[in-house]
Amino acid sequence: YNHISATYFYVDVDKVDSDTNLSANIGIFRPVYYTKIGPFVIDPQMLIPFGEQSLDGNGVGGVEISSSGLADPIVTATIWFVNDPESKTWLGFTPFITVPLGDYDEDKALNLGANRWAFKPEVGFVKGFGKYFFELAAACEFYTDNDDFTSASVTLEQDPVITLESHLSYDFTDSFYMSADYFYHNGGETTVADVDQDDEKDDHAVQLTLGFMLNPSYQLLLKYKKDIHVENGLKTDTVGLRIAHFF
Repeated sequence: YNHISATYFYVDVDKVDSDTNLSANIGIFRPVYYTKIGPFVIDPQMLIPFGEQSLDGNGVGGVEISSSGLADPIVTATIWFVNDPESKTWLGFTPFITVPLGDYDEDKALNLGANRWAFKPEVGFVKGFGKYFFELAAACEFYTDNDDFTSASVTLEQDPVITLESHLSYDFTDSFYMSADYFYHNGGETTVADVDQDDEKDDHAVQLTLGFMLNPSYQLLLKYKKDIHVENGLKTDTVGLRIAHFF
């Protein structure tokens, strides 16, 4: 579950509005299955997002717009080419495929679905040093066109988005850890009806994560994420929790 909120809107790094109010409550159901193909561990899984979101304030002309329902599901699986718990070293490759099955209405200014496919190959590396763990992941997401954008049914195109993220965690006990997290996004300028929107990303965010093993079958994660630099768009704050059950 993530609660996402925002008030400030930026254009070319400048804050141009302080009354564009976003409120979103998004849940994700994520079944995961661990198995092996030859010598490699893999985890086929699906992320099924759902929820509701709304915008109001000066940035949307003083009206309130909202949407709810299902967002686009994601199919993925990590394959670990290096999986060495003894030396605390892991290297994995994860291809994310976003399927355009979420709720989308071209007449709405705000949708949970995007009416397009997305493909994001990601490589992640983890190394442990005693009770410390360092993780670094790099990805690039590619998008197909949305050829039914707005009520005018024009075409929306988007450049790829490059993502870098890192996590430094510490195991205080066998059942409690804390992680300091960093995220960077670059690119992703959109074009609507062949007109460049000058809305590329060059964004930085930080996050604090707390992880608890409540018992051998349940894990609880709590997080707070904050955008610290936004090139174009809303500067968001996210409060989230995750409950995992292991069969």
